[in-house]
Amino acid sequence: MGTTTSKEEAYESASTSDPESGAERPSAEDEIARVLRYQNNYYKVLGLDPRTCTAAQIKRAYYKLARVIHPDKCRHPKATEAMGVVTSAHSTLTNSTLRAAYDMYASQTDVDKAGADSFHQWESKGGSQMAHLPPWLVHCLAHPILGPITMFFIWLLLLTAALVFLALFLCYMVVHMIFWFLCCFGCGGHCWPRYGEGARIHARRQERFMRMLHDYEAEAMMAKAKGEPMPDPNVFFQNWNIAHPEVDEDGEVPFASAAHGRNQYGSMS
Repeated sequence: MGTTTSKEEAYESASTSDPESGAERPSAEDEIARVLRYQNNYYKVLGLDPRTCTAAQIKRAYYKLARVIHPDKCRHPKATEAMGVVTSAHSTLTNSTLRAAYDMYASQTDVDKAGADSFHQWESKGGSQMAHLPPWLVHCLAHPILGPITMFFIWLLLLTAALVFLALFLCYMVVHMIFWFLCCFGCGGHCWPRYGEGARIHARRQERFMRMLHDYEAEAMMAKAKGEPMPDPNVFFQNWNIAHPEVDEDGEVPFASAAHGRNQYGSMS
């Protein structure tokens, strides 16, 4: 994840060496400078190999750095900032899900470059969603050669799926319109409630239905005023349909006055 100078390599090797080895440990000032310089490269921050480091090694490296640069033990003005970077590196790399997302971020971003997006900025742009892809696909996308080829085939597959969907939609619309015209030519629009005779029939039936509801409400209010039980809706609607035929001799929907002396239930008054 970038190149380092001999001095920086010495810092990294010293930060992970055992105290008993006698190796010279870098000063707190040097460690803070290194951490802040590579704050986007969590593996370099902890001085670990990204290919082989384990959770135990990450934890051990974190505590070694904390003993040197923690603000309670170090009075450097940037100790708090550096400790925040170390804490983020530890919490990210010890979580398997976050580590997978970070590895994907590191494969797509030059983490050693000044001004590069941080891991949190990359996550906010939706980059972490790629961590939920199948492992084989993640490795392919992260590969410098296979990555662009994989993306090309992904886009090609999506484009093909979109074209197939568009073709099926156009076929459906063509077939639908053909049957629609055949239906209208066959029945003259009587079956379609939006145009022609079908619209007029639909309007009359809607008007008739609203009259039936109005008559039922009037009957219910009258029964309530007299203290009688409410009329049964099913019986009322059945008798109303008998007393009010849908179409009279003139082809119009009869009004309640055309009931020929029958009351709302269809019986003679």
